[in-house]
Amino acid sequence: MPLFRFISRLIDDEDPVIVMPFGGYANDKTIHAQARVLEDEGITHSQEDSFIKNFYNSYKRFESDEIEDAHVKVTIQDITYNLVSDNEGYIYIDAPHNTARASLDETEWIPIKYELILDGKVTHTVEDAIMFPSAKASFGIISDMDDTVIDTGLSSTLKWKVVVNSFFKHSNNRIPLQGSHEFYTKLHKGGDGKRENPFFYLSNSPWNLHEYLVDFLKFHDFPKGTLLLRDIGFENKKKESFLERNKFVKISHILNTYPDMPFILIGDAVDLDHEIYVEIARQFPNRVHTIYIRTVQNERKMQHVKALVEANTDINVILIEHTDEAMVHAKKQQLIS
Repeated sequence: MPLFRFISRLIDDEDPVIVMPFGGYANDKTIHAQARVLEDEGITHSQEDSFIKNFYNSYKRFESDEIEDAHVKVTIQDITYNLVSDNEGYIYIDAPHNTARASLDETEWIPIKYELILDGKVTHTVEDAIMFPSAKASFGIISDMDDTVIDTGLSSTLKWKVVVNSFFKHSNNRIPLQGSHEFYTKLHKGGDGKRENPFFYLSNSPWNLHEYLVDFLKFHDFPKGTLLLRDIGFENKKKESFLERNKFVKISHILNTYPDMPFILIGDAVDLDHEIYVEIARQFPNRVHTIYIRTVQNERKMQHVKALVEANTDINVILIEHTDEAMVHAKKQQLIS
């Protein structure tokens, strides 16, 4: 981000360059993963951090001095790839793997190693793990994060709560939406309570907040999964159609990666989740089992949402005020035990 970088150079020296891994997911043949080369801002934080310390950490996250044209050696099992970061510092892995399943029942986590090469030497090494869903998963779950799992404050007047929540609160002090943890844990275990159904968490937050949101999910013990965010670089202009936007593109890729797996989609009416999910169900017939949409207080918006649902009665869209309603429906559908 040029503005943050300019400010950073005025007040600070250059920091060590690292590779920040962002996880990923795999099917039987291919791994899809992402990482970013950037300067290490040395962020340290605890739940007891002050208002000012949390704000400072937020500034450092968004400062993110990314490094382009950096050479990174990526090792997956015994296969090695040599990649170069793009102008935003990202590297993308869409590569074959030869991981043998240890168990059909359990999710595997494929190890991946990133080595940063500067002047012909390895200057930084980091390891990550890529989700390889259980062969016996009943279904996958794709859930929005913003106002579906974590309260962002998007519906607040002038969106002031977004600023407070994002910049001044430690991730451990952010509160999950009521009932979401219990519901997601049950979905993860499936209708017989014995599955390991894969979770994909989506957010329109920038990749700069990846570690922050992962910490939130871990602290509140949500099912382990893959968190997918978006790039907000200046060249990534807002798309005219949601068909070109972050969530639609990522959900489409997930469904194409697992062509034999049905999915449950969970979102809210604050943003465009309802429109995106219905269109996904249209473009991927018989792949979306159920869509859960959390309602909002905005009456005008809900009239639009209800009209969309009524116009697509062939798609199973369930509007809920509280998570308890989703759990009642899911139990009747034998999605949870």
